[in-house]
Amino acid sequence: MMNKWIIVYVVILLTGTIAFAHDVDIPPWRGEPGSTRQQWEFDTSDVIPTADIVDNDYGSPRLSVDTSYGWIDGEWALGEMDVYIPNRQVVDGYKDIWIQLTWKAGGNDPTPFLPDQPHVTVTPFSTMTMSRSDDNVIVSGWTHSTFKITIWPNPVEEWITIKGDIIVDELVIDTKCVPEPATMALLGLGGLALMRKRRI
Repeated sequence: MMNKWIIVYVVILLTGTIAFAHDVDIPPWRGEPGSTRQQWEFDTSDVIPTADIVDNDYGSPRLSVDTSYGWIDGEWALGEMDVYIPNRQVVDGYKDIWIQLTWKAGGNDPTPFLPDQPHVTVTPFSTMTMSRSDDNVIVSGWTHSTFKITIWPNPVEEWITIKGDIIVDELVIDTKCVPEPATMALLGLGGLALMRKRRI
């Protein structure tokens, strides 16, 4: 009887590890000044779900889901997903964005209009670079992809759109505002002035 409970406990631990192991491509700047993090697990069928994890000093992120194909047991069949991320309210420097998406092909669209791959766009931007890391198949056909984006100048907010005939299990978005060197120097001078003021 004891062995049976040990096996059950190990299975629960392994299942939990799989469920929470999708945030695996963590940017080296997570938690630094100017950075944000927001994560959605989609545990409810709410078409405007609240983020499960938010670390954003600039405001609350918002996400909405196109309900074309519906929600089943913590997974959204897209359609389209739109995300709003508030930023530092200074238009300068550049913005790094890492989007981690756990997904699999949907097979729901009867036309070839929507591909069985995620398609990511970001607005607004003047100039942008984007790369997609090697996809990692994690379990039961689920794929983990990371999109690494740099846009400049840094906008005060951005809209991220994810489209495709795909099923989405989890979404993690990290961003970081990187000021221009001149702005960094001004921030440093402001910090020095503040320190002098405290000494007086």
